[in-house]
Amino acid sequence: MMKKILLIALLVFLYNSTYSQNLYPEKYENCHLSNFCLDCGDTKANPPKTFLDELKNNLDKKKLSEIKGIIEVQILIDENGKSCLLSSVNKTNVSSKKINLQKAINNMSFWEPAISKNKPQNSSVSLIFEFENGIVSAKRRVFDFKNQGNMKSVGNPEVKGSDKNNLSVKWGVFTQQNSELPWDMTRAISKDLDDNIWIGTDNGIVKIENGKWHHFNSKNTTLPGPPYNKDRTQSVRNLEVDKKNNKWFLIGWDAYKYDNNTWTKYDSVNSPINWAREIFVDHSNNVWFTSWRGVSKFNGKDWTVINKQNSNLPSDKILGVYVDKKDQIWIGSSEGNVIIENGKTKLLNDKNSPLSKAFISKMYEDQKGNLWFSLYNDKSDDAGMYVLNTVGKWTKIEHPNSKMFSEHTINDFYLDEDGNSLWLTLNAVGVLKYDLGTKKWEVYTNENSNVPSIHCERITKDKNGSIWIATYAGVIKTE
Repeated sequence: MMKKILLIALLVFLYNSTYSQNLYPEKYENCHLSNFCLDCGDTKANPPKTFLDELKNNLDKKKLSEIKGIIEVQILIDENGKSCLLSSVNKTNVSSKKINLQKAINNMSFWEPAISKNKPQNSSVSLIFEFENGIVSAKRRVFDFKNQGNMKSVGNPEVKGSDKNNLSVKWGVFTQQNSELPWDMTRAISKDLDDNIWIGTDNGIVKIENGKWHHFNSKNTTLPGPPYNKDRTQSVRNLEVDKKNNKWFLIGWDAYKYDNNTWTKYDSVNSPINWAREIFVDHSNNVWFTSWRGVSKFNGKDWTVINKQNSNLPSDKILGVYVDKKDQIWIGSSEGNVIIENGKTKLLNDKNSPLSKAFISKMYEDQKGNLWFSLYNDKSDDAGMYVLNTVGKWTKIEHPNSKMFSEHTINDFYLDEDGNSLWLTLNAVGVLKYDLGTKKWEVYTNENSNVPSIHCERITKDKNGSIWIATYAGVIKTE
């Protein structure tokens, strides 16, 4: 037992299955187990006796003297006791990256793994670190799965928002308290071909049709409930609508298709899907799924897989995939980007291109044929938004704050060609609007606007031109 870490009983409104999910918005690479459970075991996982000393020694010494506040972390402990940092939420004055948080956790001595039925098992634990005057203390969250209600996460923005008097739009907010939203924690949102809005929450799915809310959950569909609470529905991590108006959802480990009548589950038994991360529907109505084992494509009948073994990808850890109008397949991996044309794979390593310095997380081809990229790299200022025009010229969409995109991940972007604006959701900040005509940026946070959370995810647009965004504290819509 860790004597210096206090066990505290806290009702946590867990927003996912006990298996496979990030509890917090800051997500870390190279930390993945095929399955694990949350704070489980007849005997729970326990840290080494030297945990606090090791933590302090592994953190950046200079930043440790400056940091003040609280960081909550989710740590994976495998059956051998090896630890790695899966997710965190930082409420301090110093970023998790600058304090070397991931390195500090990953270099820790071995834990005592969780034990169930006399066998070690993979699990995750949640700790709360409090920093002040160079001293770090820790507490452990104890999860009560029997007493759960609605959950939301608000947070404090790491970037100051724009002057509220100069903002061009106002937001309406839908929550469990003022609407039929079943849960405030939402991650996915999309518009279908009939102009209905679909929302994926951490407790069910909503369809808004002509102002009427329709609910889909574990009670009225085949959607799964979490193992610890069968009255709930597992979290919807992503959703997309294909060209035939089928709705695709990522729930738990698996993908689900809803054809407006029947639900079909795709898992490792009847498909190559194994912990899919993102969904993309191309112009030919193929549905693509990214994962840490390559990218899978479903044409409605057959499955194919593109991975390191059969297509010379730099890595099987796929961040994004896109098929352009020329049927070129763009793939962003954790170790580089490629383009596949006529079955031939080309590594995009031209030093004059931003694709040699950051990784594709999302793409979009506009009406003129320009390609828009959000690029990810947590170690470089080359992350951010870029445009590749039809004659091969790159343009970086600069923000006055040069660190805006290198220190905060772009969760999603939406190019509103009719409104001549670009919308982005930025982790630990909120919502950004970029006017393509005036080149003006607007930053919406929960301090200067009705945006309720610093954790904003997917973006869509309805038939009336309103922008909708899923957040961790409700769904927002431009008024």
